[in-house]
Amino acid sequence: MRIGVTVPLGTVPPAEVAGVAAAVEAAALDLVWLDAADGQESPEAALVAAASCAEGTRTLLVGAGTSVTGHNPLYLAEERHVADQLLGGRLVLGLRGDDYDRLSEWTGFLLSAAANVPFFHRGAEHAVPAGLPQHTVNPEQRVRVMPAPQSLEPPLWLLGDAATPVAAQYALSPVVERDGSAVWRRVADRLGSAARRLRRPAFRAWDPGREDAAALATRLRAERDDWGLDTALLRLDLATGSAAWRAAVADLASVVRPRLQQDRLPAGLEELWDAERRAHPCPRVE
Repeated sequence: MRIGVTVPLGTVPPAEVAGVAAAVEAAALDLVWLDAADGQESPEAALVAAASCAEGTRTLLVGAGTSVTGHNPLYLAEERHVADQLLGGRLVLGLRGDDYDRLSEWTGFLLSAAANVPFFHRGAEHAVPAGLPQHTVNPEQRVRVMPAPQSLEPPLWLLGDAATPVAAQYALSPVVERDGSAVWRRVADRLGSAARRLRRPAFRAWDPGREDAAALATRLRAERDDWGLDTALLRLDLATGSAAWRAAVADLASVVRPRLQQDRLPAGLEELWDAERRAHPCPRVE
């Protein structure tokens, strides 16, 4: 199972985002998820933050969560490709929408734009090429978004109330925010065996003060065995970047990950780990 932590951009100064991502990579976790603040003026804000992580990380997947807005999806596609190039193909874009028609249109547009071939789009809200009067001298029938993304198939995950039906329409992964069983039954009913190629991510809250790391591992393992959870995006109930947050990230790597990698650990290993953690506890601040 892949393990990542979420970073709400509204609570972290932009200059500190790259350092937070570097700390997640240093702990040998898999992914940092950057969530745009509610009411963010630009839907590309999370992508700008993701691009800032390029210099300080080498292997970490960087997720950028943004919402469908009234902006033109062409701009989002361009920013997505630039960020993916800077990150060397490590970008995961999360697109949130509660309206089915709007989320479906944006999703279809982003998929066409990432294919790196000329395309046209005629949707309920957007048309590309726009066919404006000032374009009549040299009219274009198709466009290509440049640069192309680094990845052959850059990940696009869907969030929000419309995520499940749109994900089933385009064979993409919805990010589960509540119970995953019903979501993935619906996706599998639509896609059949093709659903097996999709990642099964979910947001999950974790308060280390109320639930220790071993109990979290047990909870995630139950979901893995129930509906196939394979990517846990953890919302830590701690101030991002604080000493307590860093200790919790270390626990995710040293306690949670090993318990999820195998169905059964060698006899006595968990007891040994627990003894070592008691003897050498990570510093925490309240």
